[in-house]
Amino acid sequence: MTVTRDRHAVDPVEKLATALSVAVRVEPELIRAVRLALFPRLGVETESDLWFSGLVRSQGPTGIVFDTAERHRLQRRLERWLRQQPQDAPVHSLWRIVQHVHADLSPALLLEEEVTWLAVAGRLAEIDGALAPAFKAITQQNRDGLRQWLASAWDRLPQAVRDSPTGWQLAQTVRPRIPARRFPFAVERAPLPARRLGDLARVLDDIRITVRRDGDELEVDGRAADPDALIDVPPGTYALPVPDTAPRVLTLLAGGPRERDEDLSVPVTWQIRVQVGPGPVLLRSARGQVFRLPDQAPARRGGGPAGRFLGIAVARYEHAQLPPLDHSRGLCREVGAAFGDTYAKEYLADPSLAAVTERLTRLTALRHDGPLVVYVRGYALPGPGGPRLAFRDSDPARPDTALPSETLFRLAAGSGADQVLVLLDTVRPPGSDVDWGYPPPPMDLTTASWTGRIAVVVPHDTGWDRLFGSWLVRLLRRGPDEVPQGWGWSPRDRFITGGEVLRAVSTDWPGEYPSTPRDFATGVPRELLPNPRFALRRFPDDLNPADFGEAYAHEAAAFLGEVIGDVTTSREDRDLAVANMVLLGPDRGVEAAVALDDVAERLAAAGRRTDAAAAHQHAITVLRPLAERLPLQALPALGASLYGLASRHAEAYRWAEAGPAVEESVALRRRLAVDRPEQRPRLGESLHLWSLVLHGSGQHEAALSAAAEAVDLFRRLADEDALTHRPALAVSLSSLANRYGSLGRRQQALQAAVSAAAVRREQAEADPAGRPDLARSLHVRWYWERAVQYVAAAHATMFECVSMRRDLAALHPETYRPQLAESLNCLAISLADLGRVDGAIMTAREAVGTYGELVAHGAVDLRQPLARSQRNLALWLGTQGRPAEAVSAASEAVGHYRELEAEQSGLHRADLADALEMRSWALDLLGDGRPRAADAAREAANLYRRLFATQPRKYRRALARSLNTLSIRLDTLGRTKEAARLREEVRAVLADSDGTS
Repeated sequence: MTVTRDRHAVDPVEKLATALSVAVRVEPELIRAVRLALFPRLGVETESDLWFSGLVRSQGPTGIVFDTAERHRLQRRLERWLRQQPQDAPVHSLWRIVQHVHADLSPALLLEEEVTWLAVAGRLAEIDGALAPAFKAITQQNRDGLRQWLASAWDRLPQAVRDSPTGWQLAQTVRPRIPARRFPFAVERAPLPARRLGDLARVLDDIRITVRRDGDELEVDGRAADPDALIDVPPGTYALPVPDTAPRVLTLLAGGPRERDEDLSVPVTWQIRVQVGPGPVLLRSARGQVFRLPDQAPARRGGGPAGRFLGIAVARYEHAQLPPLDHSRGLCREVGAAFGDTYAKEYLADPSLAAVTERLTRLTALRHDGPLVVYVRGYALPGPGGPRLAFRDSDPARPDTALPSETLFRLAAGSGADQVLVLLDTVRPPGSDVDWGYPPPPMDLTTASWTGRIAVVVPHDTGWDRLFGSWLVRLLRRGPDEVPQGWGWSPRDRFITGGEVLRAVSTDWPGEYPSTPRDFATGVPRELLPNPRFALRRFPDDLNPADFGEAYAHEAAAFLGEVIGDVTTSREDRDLAVANMVLLGPDRGVEAAVALDDVAERLAAAGRRTDAAAAHQHAITVLRPLAERLPLQALPALGASLYGLASRHAEAYRWAEAGPAVEESVALRRRLAVDRPEQRPRLGESLHLWSLVLHGSGQHEAALSAAAEAVDLFRRLADEDALTHRPALAVSLSSLANRYGSLGRRQQALQAAVSAAAVRREQAEADPAGRPDLARSLHVRWYWERAVQYVAAAHATMFECVSMRRDLAALHPETYRPQLAESLNCLAISLADLGRVDGAIMTAREAVGTYGELVAHGAVDLRQPLARSQRNLALWLGTQGRPAEAVSAASEAVGHYRELEAEQSGLHRADLADALEMRSWALDLLGDGRPRAADAAREAANLYRRLFATQPRKYRRALARSLNTLSIRLDTLGRTKEAARLREEVRAVLADSDGTS
């Protein structure tokens, strides 16, 4: 049904603003032109309401400028609107209106509006061509004015423009001069390979990035390397000059185990790892430079868990100057637990210096390629070269009884782990000076790919001694309170690196607390632990993602909405995404249900009706408990979900399952429509579907009643707003015609069909975009005119329909040629009804030819109507004494039906049997084809036997006719005994009608 499916009514200002969202600057002349062309029923007051609405960021004497966020939202609405309307609808003339009014606009702004239109109109393939002159002007003519325009316009451009290959290249030309906060680049993979960036590379500066061989892997860090840090780099690490793009682009050239080139995209704040295998590696930059990285011996690998956690907690000391730290052991275990189940945990409680040294030394012997975390909780003592860590037997007066923090760091870094994080949660002894802390560790640590340290020393005052450990546990379990953009901890990030942990410490540590933690890191950080804020995870009962704040909730809802709306998402992930959306708040739960309904529609369009029905059912389950808390939002969404579920069942002819859902949808929307007029079209939509379901269930009187109520409702709505509701009225009238027909009331069915066509004609006269709908209504009218034997009127109706669709097909062949072929087939039937069989043959040949071309070019779904047209053509050729041509047409029809039946067993069995009967008849006319005629008739009879076994009422007469035809064919061949047995079978089939009906 063509009833609009918007979740909420759109007010006049929103409608007008949606159409105007293409424009950068909106002048009164443009507002007036768009309103008159697209919304002639809106009053002039709508223009002033728009001028002072909340959608506008600024007003001036020459026009208004929309708020950027609102403009993007309006453009998404316009994109959906354009996608739903036929190509000759008024909204598709919007760009011509903007071009006309803005003919004198600056070329840069006109280009911005043009690519915006291409994005919302779905013409994404044309965006690069539109942007190409601007790119050429910047890269070859050094047009700085265009750079300035692009820098200011970037935030305003639709995402499709920014994601286009040329849009991405343009962005690179201005990125260095614009603050990073203005350019939130989300592109993780460059849209073009390095070899195609020659023009762009010429205008960009080079930066150096580090590349490291790690056994069979190559690690590429996209961050610009500090030149001072490149003096002494670890073995196997190289600094390569590349153009300053975001992301960085390189090509890994073929060679060794690599059979083809591989394009690499490296985020500017991240790193990637690529399997390269043994042997030298060749990398090519966008400038064409080729770098050779020599082979490297594979790193030692070992088994074991993903990570190791060594917790060292000292609560009791032998020396009197070191009072007990009662919380140390419990705090140490809390920190270990916060690193998750993927870490193997080991704890040393109140160890001696020798025990700690021995355990750290043993780490080196048990090499492991996963991450290592060492957490130390206890006293730190001042000493030469930095603090020393005190253990159970340490004496503050004897430095040799404590372990230098640098020594512990070296032992951990030499453990063979690919990442090392040392956490020193230490306390100053009572009476100690406060002017000492942890210096930076040595810079020559190269054994791990990344090594980090966080060290804090706090005073021994009550309340402070367990401050860092408790804060660290909270950080690892729920993330930082302040998360700068691009610094990880995003709801989209599955894992957190050690570098992001260090950044969180530097930004989130409360400033008023004593002794700010000192952090240090070297190397390239990799995934260290699961992100506690990853939105697609199972949150523990004591952690609600809604507590992370509105900014997090907004980003998490956007991410989870994408997961829900992706048709490739697994059922498990989609269920988890919905559950977490509900945790974010009841309003987000409604959003999740709406996203479920949207993905259900796409799943259904892809033929995955079972998955679509499950998505609708999930939405219903989510919405029912929310209906009491948020009735204004949840109840309309629940009505839509029930309608969607019923539609999916109805598409599969599962009328019994569809009935309860659509009946509840009708009842719910009937209640809502009492106080909410925008729900009346939704009620009509549900009534229409209810009529279809009742008809499919055999409840024809009830179906007629529902269809009549839908017509009455849409007729009243059309009286109020004909432009909006006339299409739904016409659809409801056509449905009403079919309901009358089901009850044998053909004259009333014709009257309803005539009324539907009249409504469509008014619509088409007011708006030529309504001609396709008028053609569909004429088809329904033609059917019922034939049903009451108004053959001349039926011919005139279908002749008009063919003429209309021929014009439409000339303008838009991809859309309307299939419909033209359908109408040609119907016109041929009308010509045959009038006795003009030669004209029917000529018209049917055109229909067959059109269908054949479309099928040959990939429209395989048109094989069934093609076969039907060939079957009709065979009939008329045979009656005109052209049996050879009739055999050819019937044989082609049989071939198509065989293919369809092989693909979907049982669905096309009756059509195949009918086509075989037609082929048998044509072969019999041919004379010398009578043995083959008998074979075709026998195959048809066997198919009808199978159909009769499952649906005797429907196929009884067809089976009797087919058996009788086969007996005649056998009699002609002299096989009279077999023919006699078939006639006995015919009598038995017909005689048993009372028993099985």
